[in-house]
Formats: sequence, C-alpha cells, structure tokens
Amino acid sequence: MERNDIADDFSPPDDDFHLPIVDNIDHLDFLHDDDPLDQPFFIQRVNSDEIVYQPRRRRAKLIGKYLMGDVLGEGSYGKVKEVLDTETLFRRAVKILKRKKLRKIPNGEQNVQRQDFKIYSSIPSFLKEIQMLKRLRHKNVIQLIEVLHNEEKQKMYMIMEYCVSELQEMLECAPDKKFPIWQAHWYFCQLVNGLEYLHSKGIVHKDIKPGNLLITQDEVLKITDLGVAEALDVFAVDDTCRTSQGSPAFQPPEIANGLDTFPGFKVDVWSAGVTL
Repeated sequence: MERNDIADDFSPPDDDFHLPIVDNIDHLDFLHDDDPLDQPFFIQRVNSDEIVYQPRRRRAKLIGKYLMGDVLGEGSYGKVKEVLDTETLFRRAVKILKRKKLRKIPNGEQNVQRQDFKIYSSIPSFLKEIQMLKRLRHKNVIQLIEVLHNEEKQKMYMIMEYCVSELQEMLECAPDKKFPIWQAHWYFCQLVNGLEYLHSKGIVHKDIKPGNLLITQDEVLKITDLGVAEALDVFAVDDTCRTSQGSPAFQPPEIANGLDTFPGFKVDVWSAGVTL
C-alpha cells in the first residue's frame, strides 16, 4: 500500500456524514430532573476582576515568651495548648485558666500564690495541682515551669512540660490493647519511682491510671493530674486519708466498700497494680 492510499483511508469524513450513534442520543435535561426545589438551574458568569479574595491570616499569639500553638485538649477549667518557648525553642504545654472562675471560690487567687501544702476540700483541682507542682521536682512527675497572669484578659497560664502521648491512647492503639512485657516493665518501673518520690513528700495521688500517665518523646513516663491528690500534714502519724475522688475501676476494695478512712499510700500501690 502506498503512502497516498493510507492518507485516503484516514481522511476526515464529509460534512453530511453522521455517525449512527450520535443520531440515537436523546436530549438530556438532568439539571431539571427531580429538582427538590423545582427551580431552574442558572450559571452566572462573573469576570475575574469582579472577584475580591482576601485570605484570612492567622496572627501569631504570644504569651510572655511562649508562642501559642494548637489545642491539645480541653477540661472543665480551660483549654490545654501546645506552646513554643521562643528563647530555648523547647515545646511546652499550657493550661489556660479563667480568672472569673477563680473569683467564685473563696480566696481562690490567693491560694494559687501560696507555697505551703495545706489543702482544703473547697479548693478546686487545678489550684491543688499548682500548689503541689510548685514544690515537686522529679524525673517521673510532670513539671510546672511557671505560672503567668494576664490582667487584661483575666486569665492564668500554667506552663508545663510537653509530652507527646498519653499511656491510655497508646494502649488503645497497641495489639490486644496491651504492651509487650518489656515495655510494660519499663513504664511500670518509672511509675514506681515517681510514686516513691510523691509518697516521700507526703502526697497521695489517689488517681493513678493510664489516662494520668504521659510519655515524653524520649520514653520517660510522667505522673500528671494531681487535682484529686492529697498532701498529708507534716505532723501526721500515718498516711490515713478520708476522701477519695479517683476512678472506681482503679480503687481498692476498702474504698469501694465505703470505708470512712483508708491508708493513702496503699491506694496508689493498688491502682498502680491495676494499671500494670
């Protein structure tokens, strides 16, 4: 076959030639079919110069030297956000507390500033936590970096260590919702070290559970949430406690049976065993 013959075979059809399949296509009016509003569909053309677009820029927010980041969680007294220390470039976490909630509590703001361990039942959980954490320094206990105040916005900011994960979240993602023995042993040894330190300071945590144990990026366990903890009197003869607000699933039988008094340190040991 010569080149001219090939060209004739692939030459475009005449103007009056129609493919049969094109002749069989019905008119489509899908824009109006089953219209719930029974209204015609219109498309209006707009010139590009008539469109005004202004992106919304999110301004950086600084609290002291800390650059605010995303929300990590939210509690009854405020939000918990990630922050960046602009001087050291360390990641931190901040609990944002509203002053108006403190004013509803007798001597609420004064109690935040106090350095002693005399804890009253009328003081809310975050004030107890501030009081205790100001005096605690241990590798396996969450550290309070500082407390900032904003008089204009009437807010308080608890700057704390940043942890990448919570033990409860890690368990939910683990196979069969449990860790290998070596990993559980590693975390449990750190938990015991942290509890030993708290007890040496006369503090009963009362709510040890995976949800109150945080993990740093370098696999260090941190005991957190001392809101229901109790600081024993320095002249107390033993570790007897009279109130319990922990999680029932992790509490020992004496609390479940409704006893008026119980040994506080043993409560933490029991809860640690349930956690393991």
